[in-house]
Amino acid sequence: MKRGVGMTVPLTLRLSEFVANSIKVEISAKAARNAKLFFLDTIGAAMASLSYPVGKIALEYCEEVGGVPKAAVWGSSLKTSLPMAAFTNALLAHGIDFDDWEAILHSGHPSCMIVAPALAVGEALDASGKDVIKAYVTGVEIYNRIASGAPNIRKRGFHGTPVFGSMGAVAAAASLLRIDVKQIEMAFGIAASGVSGIQRQHGSMCKPYHAGNAARNGVEAALLARFGFTSSEAIFESPMGFCDTLFGKGNCNYQKMIEGLGDPYYIESPGLSFKPYPFSTPQYLAADAILHLVNHSSIKYEDVNKVELRVSQGRYDHHFIPEPKSGLQAKFSINYVTAIGILEGKFEKESFADEKVRDPKVREALSKVEVIIDPNVSQAYTEETCPMTVILKNGKRLAHTTKVPRGHPENPVTEEEVLQKFRGNVSHVLPDEKREKLIAVVTKLDELATVRTLTELLVRSSN
Repeated sequence: MKRGVGMTVPLTLRLSEFVANSIKVEISAKAARNAKLFFLDTIGAAMASLSYPVGKIALEYCEEVGGVPKAAVWGSSLKTSLPMAAFTNALLAHGIDFDDWEAILHSGHPSCMIVAPALAVGEALDASGKDVIKAYVTGVEIYNRIASGAPNIRKRGFHGTPVFGSMGAVAAAASLLRIDVKQIEMAFGIAASGVSGIQRQHGSMCKPYHAGNAARNGVEAALLARFGFTSSEAIFESPMGFCDTLFGKGNCNYQKMIEGLGDPYYIESPGLSFKPYPFSTPQYLAADAILHLVNHSSIKYEDVNKVELRVSQGRYDHHFIPEPKSGLQAKFSINYVTAIGILEGKFEKESFADEKVRDPKVREALSKVEVIIDPNVSQAYTEETCPMTVILKNGKRLAHTTKVPRGHPENPVTEEEVLQKFRGNVSHVLPDEKREKLIAVVTKLDELATVRTLTELLVRSSN
């Protein structure tokens, strides 16, 4: 079989070589520090999901399917196979949309699908903490370098998170399994046939299912390749391969996908973004604007007549659910986020519970929100804004426009905020002493001789 006929960039080979070499490369202190914070945040987001229907169903399914007990399901007493552990933990981590996001390329939510495989495979192999961090950093790199040379996949109806996430999961698993370049090429090819995720599923349990499926897909592909399973070569750049099929023929920039590979690592610069709010990031501009107006102008809900917010046609089409019927739908409703902002002046996990969505007071607040499609608002993600005006009953108008959302690398949250978010997310699962020990262990993850020191803390007693 000829490799990449007519192609100038042997993309699949280059990416496979990078992954194969990843375990031997030293990463910077900054990359390691960032990685450890995202490990902690991802674990916390997963445990937060356990008290919601999506999390409870995931655990029931995992227990029903079973599997050789090689890796822990975080926050539970379950142990299962590597693919099932990766699936369940990634699904949980994305279960309530409180995990990190990539804010520069808008490629999705990387860590849920990369931390889960890294910890599952690392636990099974008794890998060192440093090697698990390297696997994660490598997975994030592959995920975002592929995304950097690809057009907006949403326009074709695909959800980018699992599309790129499958390849990030392959990289993380392959790095720890230490399979060779040829096997990694095969693993990328195998995973390419398991890629899935439909944009229409936003606001349903299938969105976190996408993440779980991608994590499982990557681990299965790496394991199959390790056993000798084969696929088509040069799967990224070949005609009718991954790029042509998913993004349209000739629409990907292969050279861009390998430019600056690991120099610096993406986790270091520009970096990923922590979520301060438990809902979809496209609503963050509106969330920041309404919180600014409420908190800086001392607005009282009883005095609000109407809230006007202006969005582009693209944003309206992508995330416009004027009257959500569930907590999951509410996470994708700019109307709902704005209504909660004027009503409560803060955003908590409980703000997106099903019963809250049905609350008559919340429905009343929703009736005060008007979304206006404005052709003057840019549709470009890098230039997007959400001009907002609160109109009081006395006729006074208060306006604010947010340009860079909280959590973005240019408007980051503090490390202490990340720790506080983690504590809140795991408070119903872990006792205080175990929670603080977990923080201490993750902080020293790169110093651990075995990652099992960490994974043992993620197991919840069955008593």
